[in-house]
Amino acid sequence: MIKITLKGEEYPCDFVMGAFLMFKRETGKDVSQIKQDDLEELLMLMWCCVKCASQAGGIEFPMDFETFCNSITPNVLNEWNEQVNQPAEKKRRGKV
Repeated sequence: MIKITLKGEEYPCDFVMGAFLMFKRETGKDVSQIKQDDLEELLMLMWCCVKCASQAGGIEFPMDFETFCNSITPNVLNEWNEQVNQPAEKKRRGKV
């Protein structure tokens, strides 16, 4: 399970189906269309993942998108990217 810490609180940030649906509703795009260099799309996906994974886990997540973005630092985003890409890297190296 991927987790991130915002304002001293830890939240789940998993790729649940609700996050993909929310991303499409918010952006009009499928997740497969995200460009790796589009910061707004990456932050929107991350917000959708936190919001939906929190809801699925019965955890209150009170931040709207703007508040979420104002809580994210480059370190948090980089750590999230590393966690997201870690399983794929392990598979390519034959470790999973």
